[in-house]
Formats: sequence, C-alpha cells, structure tokens
Amino acid sequence: MTHALPQLTPLADVARLLRIPPRRIADRARARQFAHIRIGKERYVTAEQLADLLKTYEVAPVAVKSDREKALDETRERLARSGTRRRPAA
Repeated sequence: MTHALPQLTPLADVARLLRIPPRRIADRARARQFAHIRIGKERYVTAEQLADLLKTYEVAPVAVKSDREKALDETRERLARSGTRRRPAA
C-alpha cells in the first residue's frame, strides 16, 4: 500500500507568490501563527495549509449604506445622545 505525499511548497516560494517579504512569512511561521511543516531548518506548506494561510489575509467587504440609512443612523445617534431628556409638554 503506497501513500502519496502531499506537494510541499517552500515558504520562500509562498512569499514570492503573495508578494510579501520572505522575512514576514518566516516570522509568522516561527510564531506558529499558521500551520506548516518543518523539516530540518526548512519550512513548507501543503495546498490545504496555503489555503488556510490565505484566509488569515482575507478582508471582509464593507456594506455600503444608502443616504437614507446614513440619515437614520445619525438620527439614532442624536436620540441616544439626548438620553431620556424630553421637552416638557405644552
């Protein structure tokens, strides 16, 4: 029974692909901020580990608010600042 070994990508190649300094990714690996494989002094990542690493760089989209929603938010903030103070009844 033979087992196929995963494709290992050196961290230097990952840094080149991501266009970041190799030192940055090496520092993150030493700090154990992402899963990787260490053989001797060299560090590698598999395809799955690379996908997980890319998720750490993912930025969530910002929802764009309409002018009406912005105006409603401003009104809510103004009402929250005023607290329970109300004008006396006429």
